[in-house]
Amino acid sequence: MLQERGYEAYIVGGCVRDLLLGVEPKDWDITTDAPPNKVIDIFPRTIPTGLQHGTVTVCMGEGVENHFEVTTFRIEGEYSDGRRPDEVIFVSDVEKDLARRDLTINAIAYDPVHDRLVDPFDGIADLQEQVIRAVGNPSIRFQEDGLRIMRVARFAARFGYSVDAHTFGGMKSNLETLKKVSKERISDELSKTLMSQSPSFGLQLLQQSGALDVACPLLAGRQLPLLPHQDNCQGELETRLAFLYNKLPIEAVKEELNNLKFSNREIKKVIFLMELMDRFYLLQETENAFSYRQFIAHLKNHSIDPWEQTKEQFIQLAEAIGIDAYGLLYKYRNETVFARKEMNINGDDLLGMGIQPGPQLKAILNGCYVNILLHPERNTKEALLNVAANERDALSCR
Repeated sequence: MLQERGYEAYIVGGCVRDLLLGVEPKDWDITTDAPPNKVIDIFPRTIPTGLQHGTVTVCMGEGVENHFEVTTFRIEGEYSDGRRPDEVIFVSDVEKDLARRDLTINAIAYDPVHDRLVDPFDGIADLQEQVIRAVGNPSIRFQEDGLRIMRVARFAARFGYSVDAHTFGGMKSNLETLKKVSKERISDELSKTLMSQSPSFGLQLLQQSGALDVACPLLAGRQLPLLPHQDNCQGELETRLAFLYNKLPIEAVKEELNNLKFSNREIKKVIFLMELMDRFYLLQETENAFSYRQFIAHLKNHSIDPWEQTKEQFIQLAEAIGIDAYGLLYKYRNETVFARKEMNINGDDLLGMGIQPGPQLKAILNGCYVNILLHPERNTKEALLNVAANERDALSCR
């Protein structure tokens, strides 16, 4: 439709790269010499997503899968904040637009109407040679947006490609720009790297360049023996974060993840998995049925997700660290472990015994729960009422 009205138009960036790799693109970006106001005139349904940067979202149907970002060819002014250009200037040449992009493999345009590729920076050759290379002068690219340093590592991790030496040198010499980048953007790139095909490769690139020290200060200057083995941990994001921060102080990890703007739920899941590791070490030391029941009880009572799901993620974490958690937990699989909510007595029952609300009631309930961890067969109302009476009498004698 853009070309029918006399404009140039190409799909561009990641979708072209993915097509060349034989991968179905997740979304489609289009670049054109049509000014934003003309794009709005041509299409009946549009969203002015970023008019100041020349971007209009065109809706070609229902659902986000039918939304397409259309951006006018542009060049960019100074990046005084190391994040976004102070100004953009619309141009009529697609090659000038491609020159502002971060990596050669992302700086390819394709005209599907005339089957024409535009590849002024040899991105196709870099795809074939499996090299990550900055467009033009790497230092200039990284000074424009410090997050590009982390994007290099993410794409290297995703594709398993090597990084061009000049590009890597540019990463090392422009860490000050990365320090200007918002924590939200950094955590997003870190998460994508962790969830990639070869996270250890990306993380080691970040470490070797000094970028990991900027992104994750808690890891700075520390021996990280598990870093080369990050690929072994194939669980959820929170499981991979727990592996990355393994054996570091839990409160410090919580503070760093909070600073990186991970969600409260994500942080709770990471910390819970790390705490489970500590509890598992105690189970390994004692290795008896009661210790097993204590471990599973904690899992059942405090897991953020359904406890079976958390148990599965914990086993993935432990196995990646090199600990046979599955074997030990399987050994005691026939042990009965009740969650607190499965206890056949509650606060109302204790109130009915004349026990007043408060610390005493709570202590008696705790005593009842410990009792059914020791003796699961006593999880009946009659037995637990007797336990509660004995707990009450013992407390009143103190």
